[in-house]
Amino acid sequence: MKRSSFCSTKVIWWLLLAMALVYLMMSCGERSTPTNSKARALVIKSLVIVPPTVQEGRTGVVDAVVEDDANNPFSGVIVSFSVSPSNIGYCSPQVDTTDANGSAGTVFTATAPGIAIIRASIEGATAKTIQVEVVASEAITKPLSIEITPAVLPADGISTSQIKVTVSDTSGNPAKDGTLVKFTVGEKFEDVDSDGYFTEGIDELKYDVNQDGRWNPIGFIPYYAFIKKGQATVNYVAGLRTGTAYIKVTATVGGYLIQDDASLLLVPTDSVAYIVLIPDDPTIQVRGTGGVEATQIRAICYDDNGNRVGADFPVEFYIISGPDGGESLDGVVSDSITTKTNPYGEASVTLLSGTKSGTVRLRAKVTTVLSASTIVTICAGPPVDISLTPYYCNIPGCKVDCVEDSICACVVDRYGNPVPDSTSVYFGTEEGLVLPSDKTKQGYAYSVYISGDPRNDCIALVWAETRGEDGIISDTCTIILSGAPASVTFLDYPHTILADGISEGHILIEVLDANDYFVVDSTPVKMHSVFGSVASGVTKDGCQTSLFQTYLTSEVLAQDYSMKYPDRDDSVGVVSLLTAKCGVESTTVDVTFLTGTTYSEKCSIHVVEYIPIGATVPVVVFVKDAYGNPLGGHHIVADQDHSWRGTITGSSYTNEFGEATGFFFEADVSCGQGVVALYDEDPKGGVCIAFNVLIVP
Repeated sequence: MKRSSFCSTKVIWWLLLAMALVYLMMSCGERSTPTNSKARALVIKSLVIVPPTVQEGRTGVVDAVVEDDANNPFSGVIVSFSVSPSNIGYCSPQVDTTDANGSAGTVFTATAPGIAIIRASIEGATAKTIQVEVVASEAITKPLSIEITPAVLPADGISTSQIKVTVSDTSGNPAKDGTLVKFTVGEKFEDVDSDGYFTEGIDELKYDVNQDGRWNPIGFIPYYAFIKKGQATVNYVAGLRTGTAYIKVTATVGGYLIQDDASLLLVPTDSVAYIVLIPDDPTIQVRGTGGVEATQIRAICYDDNGNRVGADFPVEFYIISGPDGGESLDGVVSDSITTKTNPYGEASVTLLSGTKSGTVRLRAKVTTVLSASTIVTICAGPPVDISLTPYYCNIPGCKVDCVEDSICACVVDRYGNPVPDSTSVYFGTEEGLVLPSDKTKQGYAYSVYISGDPRNDCIALVWAETRGEDGIISDTCTIILSGAPASVTFLDYPHTILADGISEGHILIEVLDANDYFVVDSTPVKMHSVFGSVASGVTKDGCQTSLFQTYLTSEVLAQDYSMKYPDRDDSVGVVSLLTAKCGVESTTVDVTFLTGTTYSEKCSIHVVEYIPIGATVPVVVFVKDAYGNPLGGHHIVADQDHSWRGTITGSSYTNEFGEATGFFFEADVSCGQGVVALYDEDPKGGVCIAFNVLIVP
């Protein structure tokens, strides 16, 4: 009994030891195989084909669903499809990207009878396979058969395939000559209305190649042809997009509709026309700083029709310029390295950072085709410099609490690169308060200044500091805490302006608060002028100045408002008041509107036009300048020398409306055209004013 117990115990211990060794080996195996955590979390949940059995020469739709480890559909994953053995059929497209439902699809085209294994794979996860049986074509003669030669074309827009269609009746006899055969080519669809063509809203799209939600033609094929000796032949011209083109053929023989599909494959051309070069991450960090030190540089190669090329095109990657800190491609310190494209037309290398920060410029080349350059920034070492600036240099925070301003600190290393993210920056102030700290993101740290106690002189000094390469580094900035407008000053304005209705005078106004600080930007200034027009507006800047600029536009006066002397013209039409008001503060200045000299064409004489022989009539004259301003104080006298067929008498001074009265004209005893003439004796006059009259019986 004791011996048996001892043996049993040994067996148990050996079993436990073996299990522990197996567990350790499995754990070590798992740790020794580095995988991408994101890819390891994905799985191809399902792979199906409809229908499950495909006839030779026919197609089936393949659908793969990708989910994450929480059973959620995952979009944006590249799924590759392949068929083995390859002589039984092929998938087109060979690559698809999962949509929002985690679904990626392709079309399987059967080319020979047998069992085909369709394989779907994604990077970093176990592939999934499904079997499909390809059955032979029916032994009986099909009423409609389609022969495509060749079945594979380059997607170049010019290559052609011959489409030969054989049509027979239900007895196997060739269809009559002249029988109409319809053709259409494009994405796969079900012809619900059986008209041979895709009808929007009626027919059903079965496979949307470009996933735009609508049927698209692929290449070109004649719409119809006619049977001759049982056959109809047309030429198909390739499209510019790679993938499978589905040809639908429709005919009516003996009152029966006959319809069938066939497909051909459009592949990329055999040359690279252009290259798109992109980095997975445009920013990496210098070696040894704890950040990401490498990024994939991908060259996507396209043919001249915009399709991705196939595999095995050699692509040369070049480092054009860099900081020369030991950066390399695939760990090789060299100016260039060559890799080949994969089946998706992509070639890639890994850019590794060195010990210096800076900008790396790269290009890719295939034979003589050169890509545009792409840039990867290597950043950054410890902080060396910090600069601080407020968003607003002036806020209305004098004796006002809780007025906020954003503060930004820019922190860079010795090469001017933004420091690594999460570098701590600390803020302080001697007036009001500021949020104490922040961590950098892309070299920037932010804080908020808030006005309040303690208060000093309404100029807030704010500082920011961080630990740098050689100790603490800091910077300061100031924020003006301005108050309400307390003074409004005309720095420039037109003391005089011509009353012509078009002249303008420049106005410049400075607005300050009670501390003689600039007021905040966009402080409203209201302008008013008794005569003329002037626009209101807002002050500008608030940091280096607080000025408002506008213009006074003159006007033509209705009367002479400034008649200091009734017997002479002082050239002043009016002295206008120009007022600027900001808040409750305002200031007013005088602007003199000047009139011009007498202009005869603007003057007028009022007298009856038809004067009887020997009659005496009163005469009134209005005197104005060239702009139409009435001129007061002008001495007007009768001008007998220029009067005709009568006698003019009287003299008078013009009033504020430019009017002079007290003149009389006595007509002669002869009939005919007469002239009434007056003369302006003022120093600003010196002109004759005349008016034609008619002396009548």
